[in-house]
Amino acid sequence: MSRKRKDEEAARMPTELSEIKAIVDEFMSRYDNVENEIDLLKEDPKNLVEEFRDRLDMKTLKQAIRTIKIKKKVSHKNTYDAFVDILEQRETI
Repeated sequence: MSRKRKDEEAARMPTELSEIKAIVDEFMSRYDNVENEIDLLKEDPKNLVEEFRDRLDMKTLKQAIRTIKIKKKVSHKNTYDAFVDILEQRETI
């Protein structure tokens, strides 16, 4: 960051304690809301698994989901598939 830009940013910063407190309070309020939303979102997959636990083999489904996520990250799909085929053949021997 350039010196000029740093100086401009510093000039925009509040100097009065009451101004700083108000901005920090606003920031923390919004920050806490985001943290609470994250916590709620973390509960959603758990609730979903619980809802389907009696109808699906969740352990196997989770492994299948993990496999799909890995495949999505692979840039050379043909090579990946070839490696998987080779490794799967080794497992059957």
